[in-house]
Amino acid sequence: MVTNPQVAFLNSKVLLIDIGGTNIRTASAEVGSSELLNANKRNLNCLDSFEEMLQGFLDQDASLKHVVFSIAGPKLNNSISMTNREFKIDEAEILKNFEIDSCHILNDWESIGHGLSLFKKNEMHSINAGNPFNNSALILGPGTGLGAAQVINNDIVLPTEIGNSLLAIPGLLDELGATQHKDFLVIEDIISGGGLAKIYSYFATHKKSPEEIVKTYHSDEFAKKSIELFLKALSQILSELALAYMPGQGIYLAGGLVRSLDEFLNPETFMKDFLVNKKSMHKDVLAQMPISLIQKEMTCLHGSLNFINKFSQNTY
Repeated sequence: MVTNPQVAFLNSKVLLIDIGGTNIRTASAEVGSSELLNANKRNLNCLDSFEEMLQGFLDQDASLKHVVFSIAGPKLNNSISMTNREFKIDEAEILKNFEIDSCHILNDWESIGHGLSLFKKNEMHSINAGNPFNNSALILGPGTGLGAAQVINNDIVLPTEIGNSLLAIPGLLDELGATQHKDFLVIEDIISGGGLAKIYSYFATHKKSPEEIVKTYHSDEFAKKSIELFLKALSQILSELALAYMPGQGIYLAGGLVRSLDEFLNPETFMKDFLVNKKSMHKDVLAQMPISLIQKEMTCLHGSLNFINKFSQNTY
């Protein structure tokens, strides 16, 4: 992938491209640094001219010799097809079509996982202090879908597709009073931006976007009720995942939606729902798990930069 590892990363920059379910975020950086340069966000529609966009970035700065993509979709054989859009990127094709030294494709939550060690305590809201007991962490966030990854020793990152499972759906639907179960088939039908909008539509006669629901929390009783149920569902699903992955190093919530809900999240209530209906021995284990909400923005780009920095160090 890198033709000359001894010099490939010397005095070079990396182009970081995060393709999410709604927006594309981009930045560049010096390889080995921790500072994002020229960070920008644009609508996902620019994927219609993706190759022109990528070539435009490379033409603007000849020192851009490496590209790291973080993409919302499962990675298979060095390529990713997006979960919510007809779009595919393949490492070999990018290297063939563009004059760069290396290309790396990461699942978006794989990228965030690589950045976990970068986030400082003052960049997080602690929900449960806990008492860490192993080297495994779980990082998770609802957005267009529900993303998650397991992080081991702050280095090994294992992305999941947990948002497309059925875990805990029946009980949550009973609490919602939903009779149309066809609207809620997998976890991310509830725990995602679209899920929040669906919950709201069950209470109200009209629809609102997730952003509108958050903005009207204090003035719309249905928005308040929807957010409270969403946070309750999040805590209970997180509890199930905690038993599956045993993240003794901590559980970390990330992404724009959870950041916008931070002001409505009561740690005491969240932990009560997190531990509800669990056996005493399991409650004891779950209570030891630190839980925090990452307040830093552009987590994918920071994670991708940390990934290429670690990769460059391992080539020498």
